[in-house]
Amino acid sequence: MAIFHMNFSNISAGNGRSAVASASYRSGEKLYNEQEGKQYYYPRDIQPEAFILTPEHAPEWTKDRQKLWNEVEEKDRKANSRYAKEFNVALPIELTNEDQKTLLSEYVQENFVNQGMVADIAIHRDNQDNPHAHVMLTNRPFKLDGSWDQKSKTEYIKDENNKQLYTKNGNPKQRKIWLIDWDKKEKISEWRHNWAETVNQKLEEKNFPDRISEKSYQEQGIDKQPTIHEGYNRGKNERKDFNKNLKEMESTKAEKENIQEKINNKEQLNALKNNLSFEEKHTVSNLSKELKTYVNLENIDNKERMLFNWKNSLFIKHAVGEDVTKELQTIDRQENSIEKANNLLNKVADRTVQKIYPNIDFNQTTQAERRELIKESESENRIFKGNELDERLTSIRENLLDQQITTFTKRPYVSWKMLEKQGEKAQKIIDKTLAKYNETMEDMKNIEKGHFSKYDNQDRQAITDNTKNLMTINKIKDVVQEHYDMVLEKSLPNADFSNINMAEKEQFYSAIVYYNSELKPLDINQINKLKEETPQMFNSIEHRKGLNYLNGHLEAKDLGNEKLKNVLKHDGTRQLFLSECKKDNHISSKQVENVKQNLKQQQQKQDNYRKQVMTDYEPINYKEVSNEEYLQKVLSNTMMNLLYASGRSNSDKKQQKERKDTEWEMTKKQRENQKGRSPSNGMHL
Repeated sequence: MAIFHMNFSNISAGNGRSAVASASYRSGEKLYNEQEGKQYYYPRDIQPEAFILTPEHAPEWTKDRQKLWNEVEEKDRKANSRYAKEFNVALPIELTNEDQKTLLSEYVQENFVNQGMVADIAIHRDNQDNPHAHVMLTNRPFKLDGSWDQKSKTEYIKDENNKQLYTKNGNPKQRKIWLIDWDKKEKISEWRHNWAETVNQKLEEKNFPDRISEKSYQEQGIDKQPTIHEGYNRGKNERKDFNKNLKEMESTKAEKENIQEKINNKEQLNALKNNLSFEEKHTVSNLSKELKTYVNLENIDNKERMLFNWKNSLFIKHAVGEDVTKELQTIDRQENSIEKANNLLNKVADRTVQKIYPNIDFNQTTQAERRELIKESESENRIFKGNELDERLTSIRENLLDQQITTFTKRPYVSWKMLEKQGEKAQKIIDKTLAKYNETMEDMKNIEKGHFSKYDNQDRQAITDNTKNLMTINKIKDVVQEHYDMVLEKSLPNADFSNINMAEKEQFYSAIVYYNSELKPLDINQINKLKEETPQMFNSIEHRKGLNYLNGHLEAKDLGNEKLKNVLKHDGTRQLFLSECKKDNHISSKQVENVKQNLKQQQQKQDNYRKQVMTDYEPINYKEVSNEEYLQKVLSNTMMNLLYASGRSNSDKKQQKERKDTEWEMTKKQRENQKGRSPSNGMHL
C-alpha cells in the first residue's frame, strides 16, 4: 500500500555535519573530503541507485559527486554554513523499480532542478517493503557563466531622500535580501503537496486504487493514529514494536471502516441523485465505476487534468518504442465518460441554480460560472443573496481564468505575448533537434511506434521536454482564448472579434475587466461615452489600500473589495489602477512612484531569474499610458469600425452556433467508436 512520507532537513556545518560524508553515506560511494583530508565510505549489502540531475547553466563538474560537494564546502566555510537541503521520501511499492525512478526523477526535475538546484539522488532498496530515496539539494544557484551565484545580498536602508540611516550605535542600517525563495516555510508545504499529486497521478495511470496525501489523518478527517517512521537511529526496535501493535489494531477496525466508507460514498451519490432522473442515476453509477471516482464537479475537474497530463506522457512513450495501446484505450474510454459526466453535471448544476437562484439570468452567465457558483455554495453550505450574489458572480468570473489554467496545467496566468515567446522557444528547440535527423514537424504529425529510438539520449530528452512544454502551452492558449472570447462576446455582443489578433483581444479584455466587470452589453454610444468620460472605478480609500498592498504592507484579505483584488493581480489592469491613483488628489505622486519603482525592481528580479533558467528569454515591457490614452487606443474609431463592419447579429451567432452543434453531433458517434489507436497507425501531435 502506498504511503506518504517526506521529511526535509538541512546539512550544515553548525550541526557538525559534512556534505561529502552525507553524500558518501547516501550513495554508497567512496568520497574524499579535501577540507578534512579524509576519505568516507559506508559499504552496503545492496548498492543504492545513485545519480545527479543538474540545471541548465550548471558546469559539467557538478555531475561529479566528489567534486560537487567539495566545491560546496569550499564555497561556504562559515561555522554555521548550510551546505545542502535534503529530503528523504518513501517510494510507492506498487510501482516497478524503473517506474519509481522515473517518478522521482520527473518530480525532482520539475520542482528543484528547473528552479536552479543540483540534485544528488540515491534510491535505497535494502528493504523491499520500504523503498525510499535520499535527495541532497544545493543551496546556491548558478550564474549564466557556470559560477556560483549569491543566495542573498545586503541592502542598506535609506530614507525618502536617499540618505543612509544609522542605528543608535552609529552603524549603517541594513537588511538581508534573499535572491531565492527556497528557504521559505511555505515552499516545503508546496513540495510535499506536489509529491502527493505526482504519485497519485502515476498510480492513476497504472490503475492502482490507492492514493496518498501530504495532509495528516486529522486534517483529512480520518480517525487513525499515524505510524512512526522507522529509520536507523536509536529507538528503532521500540518504533517497530509500536508500529506492529498499531497495525494489528488498525486491521481489527478495517471491516468497520470499509462499511463506513461505503456509507459515506453512498451519501455523496445520494446528494447528487436528488436532482437526477431514474435514467440519470443509472448513468452516474456507471460513470463512477468507469472513472474510478465519484462523479461530482470537483472530481471531474481533477480527472480531466490527470488525463491531460497522462496523454502527454504517452505520446513520448509511444515515440520511443513503448506499447501504449492499452493505456490509450483507457484514456479514450475515460474521455468519453468525462464528456458524458460533464453534460450530466451541467444539467444538474442548471437545475440547482434555477431552484436556489431563480433570478439569475442564464444569458448573462456561462455554464462554467454556474458550475462554480454551485461548488462554492456547497463548499460554504450557504445561499448567497442580493449584492453578495452579484459580488460572488463577479469574483467567480474574474477568477475563472486563473482557476482553469491552474487546474489543468498548474501554471500561473501570463500574458499572451509571453505564451507566444515560450511556445516559440520550445518550437525552436524541437525544430533544431529534428533537423539533426533531417526531419521536420511535418514528419511528427503521425508518430510511429519507436520513431525516436534512433535519437541519442540528449536529443530524445530535448524532444520529450519541449514537446510536453509545447502541449501545455497550447492547452493554456486554448483556455485563455476561450475565456477572452466569452468575456468579449458578452460585453460587445454584436462585434466580430475574429479579424483581430490575440494581443489586441488581451487589451480589450483588460479594459473590460477593469471598466465593465459585470459584463453588461455595451453599444456604440456607451463605448463612445466611456472614451469621452473615463470613469473613476475606485475611491481614495481603495486607492490607498491598493498601493499599500502592492508595496507589501497589506495582505489581499485586508483589501475588502473583490474587484480590487482581481484588478491588482495582472499587469494590464494593475497599470490602469496606478494611472487612476496618479490622478487622485488625495494620493501623493511620490507614493505612486514608489510603488512603481518597487514593482519594477520585483519584475527585474523575476526577469533576471528567468534569463538564467530560460534560453532566449525576453522580458515583456508595458508602455506606461494614462487610462484615457489606453481607452482611446483600444476603443479607437478604426478598431471599432473593424469590429462592427462585419459584426453579426445575435440571430446570426445563434445560427452559427447551431451549425457547429450539428457538426459536433455528426462526428460524435465516430469519436465514440474510436476505442484507441493501433501503434502502427501512429499518434497525432
